[in-house]
Amino acid sequence: MRNSNKIKFFAIMLALALLLTALPMATALAEDPAPAPASPPTTDAGHIALFSDVTDEEEKGLLQTYSQYAGESITFYVPIINKNLASASSLTCALQYTDPADVKQNPFAATPALACTPYKTWNATDGKLDSWNGSVLAIGDRAYFKVTGTLNAAAPADAYNLKFTITYSDGSSSGLTDTIPVTIVVREKPADGGGSSSGGGTSYRSKPKVILESYSFSEDPIYAGDTITLRLVVANTSKREAITNLTLELTNEAGVILPAPGGSNSIYIGTIDKDDAYVLSLKLQVAPDADPKSQLLSIKLSYEGTKNRSAFDETASVSIPVQQKARVVINDPKIYDEPWVGSNVAVGVTLYNLGKTTLYNCMVDVVGDGVTLEESYFGGNIAAGGTMRADLNVTPTAAGQLDAKVRVTYEDVNGKATEELLPMSMFVNEEPAGGDVASPGNGGMEVPGDKPAGANIGWVFWTLGGIAVATGAVFLGIKAKKKRERALEEE
Repeated sequence: MRNSNKIKFFAIMLALALLLTALPMATALAEDPAPAPASPPTTDAGHIALFSDVTDEEEKGLLQTYSQYAGESITFYVPIINKNLASASSLTCALQYTDPADVKQNPFAATPALACTPYKTWNATDGKLDSWNGSVLAIGDRAYFKVTGTLNAAAPADAYNLKFTITYSDGSSSGLTDTIPVTIVVREKPADGGGSSSGGGTSYRSKPKVILESYSFSEDPIYAGDTITLRLVVANTSKREAITNLTLELTNEAGVILPAPGGSNSIYIGTIDKDDAYVLSLKLQVAPDADPKSQLLSIKLSYEGTKNRSAFDETASVSIPVQQKARVVINDPKIYDEPWVGSNVAVGVTLYNLGKTTLYNCMVDVVGDGVTLEESYFGGNIAAGGTMRADLNVTPTAAGQLDAKVRVTYEDVNGKATEELLPMSMFVNEEPAGGDVASPGNGGMEVPGDKPAGANIGWVFWTLGGIAVATGAVFLGIKAKKKRERALEEE
């Protein structure tokens, strides 16, 4: 009986011990659950891409940049091509953004929801666009998603560079993605949407008004010699009449803004419906010798009204802010004196402005350990073709090999600063230690009561010696200065 009670007692104690051990572990698990695994970052698979080179007129219409007023509905297309995948399947399209409230990423109203649906695919066999449901896209084939939505009424007038995510499967893996960029334009509503009719009479003829509503450049900044992309929004502001046979003539009086190779300064657009706009992109070449200033590109718009077939002309202009790239050559720092600890060392630097634009706020100083600078050198503005010569007085503070840098900074016309560091290497001599000179006579030993006859005039010789040393130092200083001047003249 006693053994049975002992067994029961030990069993109860063991159960209590196990319970006390498990309770903290269960509490810890409840309070600190294991974190959920983070989803891997989405990266482009590189199979689905954007394309732009087409010859079919219907395809060209789908590829153009579409525009609409803020608050109005808009329809445009996302073009894709299967570059290198044997077969892509289950293709879908969605607008890509990190913040739905960021109008630059998502310029659309929440209601109705933005729709991106499969639209058409190009049939190379019969040379036509066929209906497409997004199920399959073979290698080399191209297709379009149709996007419909309403622009946010608060979206400012601008060009919006949107990103769309294309999701698809390669047959073995699903959820592959690629990013396709598409640009749309939000137009600014005119204060007066159209002209009013005259009070009476039958001689009135309406004049559809065509304007250059906005323009932008893909490049910023624009340098002389660059090929740039100019995006134009041409709008027919008339609410009564469409226009046709619209052509643009581009001219630049200075002759430095030209069509890119293969382009023309005469562009035919054709028809723009009433209260509609046409967006086009032009490639232009800026001449390498263009002056760094705003170059004016004049655009003559010639067109006809569709009702009375009268011919009209309008003139607009585009300002192209051209800059010249800075071309600067700086020689290696020249050290003109023998370096000693605590003594000034003359260091010379020469800058040559080989570009066609002025350099602003040029400054020269020294950075690094073991050296101090008396003061920085300010060279001011250096005109095109000009030279700046900077003469610095640096003081080594430690003996031995010194490796510092001469820093040259300058700014362009927009205030953008450029910094260049030039190596400055020198070996610095230790400062000579001072000491007394032994007195002459008796082998340098003084005999009591035995002073040389000339001891009372010794100060004369010390004075003369000091004068000689000072004179030599002045002579050497003048010689070093002339040496530096000759070196600067020879550069």
